[in-house]
Amino acid sequence: MKKTAIFFILFLNLGCLCRCTPPVQHADPFYNVPDSFSMARIPLIKPLEANRLDSSSPWSLFVDYALGVAIPGTQEVYLYNIEALEKFAVTDGIILAYSPYVNTRAAAYIQENYYHWFVIIPAEETAQGFQTEDEFRAYIQTLGIAEPDWQAPDAAWEQFRKTGCLAWLPDCGQAGPGDRDRQRR
Repeated sequence: MKKTAIFFILFLNLGCLCRCTPPVQHADPFYNVPDSFSMARIPLIKPLEANRLDSSSPWSLFVDYALGVAIPGTQEVYLYNIEALEKFAVTDGIILAYSPYVNTRAAAYIQENYYHWFVIIPAEETAQGFQTEDEFRAYIQTLGIAEPDWQAPDAAWEQFRKTGCLAWLPDCGQAGPGDRDRQRR
């Protein structure tokens, strides 16, 4: 009787493991959930992604094109990436981001002029930073964006990790997690 019970429990566990389907596999591997979860990553628009080293690290968005503060009286620009990403949106090939981060080790002028609101257009390899939300909102309206669909990185990561899909990913469209099986076919 004990052996039968043990085999039954093992059979149930095996059945549960078989029903756990992997996330969507995308045509472009850039958009796949990584095999290793040592570094969390959220693909935005290729080649850009938000990432963090571990669950206690802040989210970052590294941009290959210059984001920075021009230093007056020189031809120098203090370049930086978007650290401590608090929220982001992806719409019509455009990435919008907000971060309250300021590098406290930078010179006072740079700290006072740090950008917190960002508009990134990967297809044009451009990135624009704004100090205030009003400046940011005025600019995105010129791009035809009335109200961003903000995402918190932790929530987006959890959805991506579990389903392999986010609304802006090429193989996902506007589908929600319940549409995952239909997308795999």
